[in-house]
Amino acid sequence: MEKVERMAGGLMWRIIGTIVAFSAFLIGSLIYVGFYASSFDFGQKVIVVLVALIIAFAAIAIMWVTFAGRRGWMRDKWGS
Repeated sequence: MEKVERMAGGLMWRIIGTIVAFSAFLIGSLIYVGFYASSFDFGQKVIVVLVALIIAFAAIAIMWVTFAGRRGWMRDKWGS
């Protein structure tokens, strides 16, 4: 029972981390584009937001892959 509670706690922190990471990267990039990148044209501003989304997605993917890897959920998928 303790193992299930630990897994649920780890899962909850990863869900919260996912929400916070996406929110932080979007808010940060939009504030930067809105207030500090006034000399950028529209295309450059879009690229700044897209790069922030890619970085957020990569950070979140690493967090979830390590979670799945520790629980053995990926062994069948990767041939191990």
